[in-house]
Amino acid sequence: VVLKGSIEIVFGGNKEAAAYAEIVAMGGITKQVKRQLISTVGSILHTHFSIHPTRFIFKVFDINSLPLPSKL
Repeated sequence: VVLKGSIEIVFGGNKEAAAYAEIVAMGGITKQVKRQLISTVGSILHTHFSIHPTRFIFKVFDINSLPLPSKL
């Protein structure tokens, strides 16, 4: 987990508190797990950092879903 308060994020043209979160996984991220992660992270951001759930972007990336490189 990396928190960087020194990076400015602007959503909708204003500077209210906002956040960007990214998870890179190696499998095991089902739709249900993804929903739970988004809910949990949103709750933490709102409770501890006063960031409204509509003011954060959450990106989930599963590297196992990438196409395998060609062996040609």
